Order: sequence, then structure tokens, then C-alpha cells
Amino acid sequence: MNLAHIHLLLNHIPLIGLPIAIAFLGYGLWTQSPPMQKFSLFIITCLALVVLPIYFTGEPAEKLVEHLPGVGESFIESHEGAAQYSLALTLIVGVSAIVGLLFNKHALSRRINISVLVISSIAVLSLAYTANLGGKIRHTEVRAVSDAISGAKAGAGGEKHDDRD
Repeated sequence: MNLAHIHLLLNHIPLIGLPIAIAFLGYGLWTQSPPMQKFSLFIITCLALVVLPIYFTGEPAEKLVEHLPGVGESFIESHEGAAQYSLALTLIVGVSAIVGLLFNKHALSRRINISVLVISSIAVLSLAYTANLGGKIRHTEVRAVSDAISGAKAGAGGEKHDDRD
């Protein structure tokens, strides 16, 4: 197993785990269950920490795949830029969850937990976008769907071509 493999394995954890933890946090807020909210905040904190090894195995993973056939630098660059944004956003989620845990008996705890819920939801979208860009690096089938969609959009407003002679 190499660092590219570890990178790919780990990146699924927050992408799948965060929506589940968000659902538990939402349920805990809805039922006004402090234990459920604390459990959810703890899980969110742990999931946010997983982005660190994901991010730091990204560069070694790049070194392993950048010279393979079909791998374009533009796909790697796009993924890398989105990864930096996702890292920052997810770490903010983790810090927010820790604040929620520390202030769980405070009058502002409900507002803090709602903030964690909202920021976590945004982070999931960012992580999904980043993962999609990462998939385009080696998965031509992902690229084909994206290219077909963008080509259809461009063709809808552009001139029509007849390839028949």
C-alpha cells in the first residue's frame, strides 16, 4: 500500500461520515437531546481531523500519478486548489465542534450547534466537489460525463455543425 492508496482510502471517511454525523446532530437539536448533540459534535471533530492526513498524502499521491498516461496537470491543479479550501473549511468545522463541546451547558450552545450544522453541511458540499475533481484525475468515465455536459451546454448556444459529407 502506498500513500496514493492511503489518500484514496481516507478521503471517503469524512465524505460519508460527515453527512451521517450531521443527521445525528440535527436529530439531537430537534429532540433537544444534549447527549446526542455531544456525541455528534465529538464525531464531527474526529472526522474533521481525518482531513489532515488526507491533505498531507495528496502531494505524495500526485508524485505517483502525475506521469501516468491520461493524467493531466490541469486536473491535479483543480483538485489541489479545491482541497486547500475544503481543508480550511473542514478544520473550521472541527474547531466549531470543539467549541460546541466545551460550551455544551452554556446558553449559546444551541446556536453554536446550529452553526456547526450549517458549516458542516457546506463543508460536505466542498468535500464532495473536491472528491469529484480528484476522481477526474484518473477516472476517464467521470471526465466523460463532465465533458458531455459542458459540451451540451456549449453546443446549445453555439453554432450547429453537420459532420455528414
